[in-house]
Amino acid sequence: MMPGSYITEEDRRAATTVTTSGSGHKFEIQLGHLCNNRCVFCSSGQLTAMKIARAVPLEPIVEALEAARAAGAWHLTFLGGEPTTHKRFLDALGKAVELGFQHIVIFTNGVMFPHPGFIDSVLALGRFEWRVSIQGATDEAHVATTGRPESFRRILHGLGELQRHGQLVTANMCVNERSYRSLPEYPALLRRYGVRQLHVDIVRPESTGERDQEYLREIMPRYSDMAPYYDEMLARFDEWNPDFDVNVGNLPYCILPKWGSRIHHGGQETVTKSADAVGLEDAMNKYEWHGSLRTYLPGCDECVFRPRCTGIFRVYLQLHGEDEFRPISREALVALDPERRNFVVLVEPRLGPLRAALGADESPPGWRTEREISEDRRRRVEIVFAHRDGARAHFVLLAPGRGRAPVITCDAYDVDVEVDPGVPTDAFAELLSWFHGRLAAGSDGTPAPALAPHAIEQAVHGPMLLRSRQRVTLLAKRVEAHFALPGWRVEPLRWPTEASAVLPVRGSAEACVEVRFTIGARGKRSTVGVEFRAADPTGDGGVKAVMEALVE
Repeated sequence: MMPGSYITEEDRRAATTVTTSGSGHKFEIQLGHLCNNRCVFCSSGQLTAMKIARAVPLEPIVEALEAARAAGAWHLTFLGGEPTTHKRFLDALGKAVELGFQHIVIFTNGVMFPHPGFIDSVLALGRFEWRVSIQGATDEAHVATTGRPESFRRILHGLGELQRHGQLVTANMCVNERSYRSLPEYPALLRRYGVRQLHVDIVRPESTGERDQEYLREIMPRYSDMAPYYDEMLARFDEWNPDFDVNVGNLPYCILPKWGSRIHHGGQETVTKSADAVGLEDAMNKYEWHGSLRTYLPGCDECVFRPRCTGIFRVYLQLHGEDEFRPISREALVALDPERRNFVVLVEPRLGPLRAALGADESPPGWRTEREISEDRRRRVEIVFAHRDGARAHFVLLAPGRGRAPVITCDAYDVDVEVDPGVPTDAFAELLSWFHGRLAAGSDGTPAPALAPHAIEQAVHGPMLLRSRQRVTLLAKRVEAHFALPGWRVEPLRWPTEASAVLPVRGSAEACVEVRFTIGARGKRSTVGVEFRAADPTGDGGVKAVMEALVE
């Protein structure tokens, strides 16, 4: 069978109905498929051009919002098509606010940004997250994808206005033949406008509308051809801000294994509500459907990423073959990833005995496991234990060398520990010994993890040192924001050691004032010491003026 994509009955139905998806406290509502853009990867523009998509009434929108809120949802996303062009969009948004949704996301291509009063009308209803569809980081790439000459300029106008109003802005992109070469330009663009997050997804062939093999081949480049551009984009984000939230959706991990921690697969369950229906009507689970369109190759079971990978689109394999895809062994990933960006994946074999003990509820007496959080982007696994008295102990495993003051170290991880003040010392000592023992059991011939000489004292004082560190960081930010003496500049705060920080203020001719902080703990209180060190080669009194301004 020749590869292609088709407008299904489900597509036609979604083009004329209110479609919703939800999981737990999150809820999405799609206001039909009407859209002003003609994005090459999306069925909405084609359905609009074919006059299949039409506006949906307000009533089913309100009914769906009420049902979601009654079910406990508090996080809401408005989707399209283009939701902001719906004639009753502001009414629907106002209803969502009235119902008490705490976090509301407006997913938009920015078509309404230049319209007089639109942004102000939305802001009058409340504070929202604006998720902007930026389909290329340059005018050329974005316009080539959307088919609308002014679309990129509209977005830049809107981003500037939203930044001026202090709004939370995130971004979304579906990478394709016409846009992937612009990927490295996203860090500079998003930094300029204060955008907080970026999700870059790949084309889903079956979501493109009525398309033939030639069309899909034209818009879907080989993943390996795009890989260098992904790599450059992610490297630039890492250079600018390693904690910036950028993630790549559904790209097979073996294409970009070094950045596996930035790749994510998966989705949520979906139901639909027809415009003329009385209640919610069950429909297909769209993410199970997406999963059914993908497959694995014979070698995939050997790949270290197999537990989190949902495979490769069958249509893609028909178009481009399978020679790009190779299983990644754990040893190969270690060699490819010296920075341990894939820490959560790489550390997993060393945690086997610990996980088995946690699963069997074998914690020491008086303790129970409260939660575990694995964070790929931050390269950490956090396990929280609750004591019967209510206090908690936080064990955080991080990539080697990334621990602040690790109480356990080895070649595979550092372990930071923070303990609430109310935890009895003997109870924590027993928990720490137990945790260390379970980790040691996972060494499997590698060097066993080492316990720091003063681990208990270090863990107990950790929260107090953290509070001291936060106080110093806040003080430095205030100095940076308010210090203003001609010829002098405040440089970034540095932490030469875990217990000391330096805030340099530099002038001309090597003149400098350093504000030096020392943090510590006394009893159950955090402490911060401050001293000044000055260099004044010219002796013109400028240093004295700086010190007086800093003291003020």
